[in-house]
Amino acid sequence: GKKCGNRRLAKRQFAKCKPMREKGRGWGLITCSKVTRGDLVTEYVGEVIDAKTKEKRLAEWAKEHPNDPNFYVMSLSQQWFIDAREVANLSRFINHSCAPNCSLTSVNVDGYLRNGIYALRDIEEGEFLSYDYRFDTRKENQEKFICRCGAPSCRGTMKDVQQQKGGEEAETKKLAWAKAKKNFDKDLAFLDQFEKQQVKSNVDSTVPAASNPDELVGNGPQLRYRTEVLSSRLFLWRVASGVGSDFERRLGKLEK
Repeated sequence: GKKCGNRRLAKRQFAKCKPMREKGRGWGLITCSKVTRGDLVTEYVGEVIDAKTKEKRLAEWAKEHPNDPNFYVMSLSQQWFIDAREVANLSRFINHSCAPNCSLTSVNVDGYLRNGIYALRDIEEGEFLSYDYRFDTRKENQEKFICRCGAPSCRGTMKDVQQQKGGEEAETKKLAWAKAKKNFDKDLAFLDQFEKQQVKSNVDSTVPAASNPDELVGNGPQLRYRTEVLSSRLFLWRVASGVGSDFERRLGKLEK
C-alpha cells in the first residue's frame, strides 16, 4: 500500500521534522505535523562501517574528546554499524527515552539493510521524537550512558538491559561451573590420597552400638540424637548433619 514502510523508506518519504533545543537534553528533533502510529518518521543515516573501524573510531574519539558525551554509532547488523558523526541527516538529533514514541528497525530495502524510524503511537505536531537506543557497550563505558529521560519507567541506562542480563547470566553459569569443577578436583585428589594411604573407610558401615542396621555412618547422625549431642557438646551438629550424606553422594560419583 501507499503507507508501506519499505516503499516509503525506498522513496525517502519522511515526515517533516526540525531540530529544537530540548530542556536538559541538548538538541532534539520535533515533528512539523502529526504522525500516525506505524508511519515511517525518518531514517537513521550515516557512514556504514565494520566492527573493527567502529572500535577504532570510538577509542580515538574518547581519547581526543574525553568530555564529549555524544554518541552517534548505531547498529545496522551483527557486524555493520552506522556512524552519523560526520555524515548524517536530522535523525542524529533524536534523543533516547525508556518510554519512546518511536522505534528504530533494520529493514531490507532492495537487498540493502536500512534503519527506519517508525512511530510507536500517534505523535502530535511539535512533539519531541525519541527511541530506545539499546546501546551495546563495554562494562568500562557504562558510566557514559546513564539515562536521564525522566520517564516513569526509566531504567537508568541507555544500555540494552536484556543483553546485559544475558551476559550476567552467562557469567554466573560460568562461575558456577568453575566452582563445581574445583570441588570435584578437590574430592578426586582426596580420594586418590585416601587410597594411597590404604585407610579403611567406614562410610558404608553401621554406626557402632546402633539399634537400627540401616544407620550408616555416611548418612550422618539421626535426628533423635540431636538433643544429647548438643547438651554434651560431643561435636558440632551442623557440621556432621550437613557433610555426612553429601560426602557419600560425592564419593559415589568419584568411584563410578
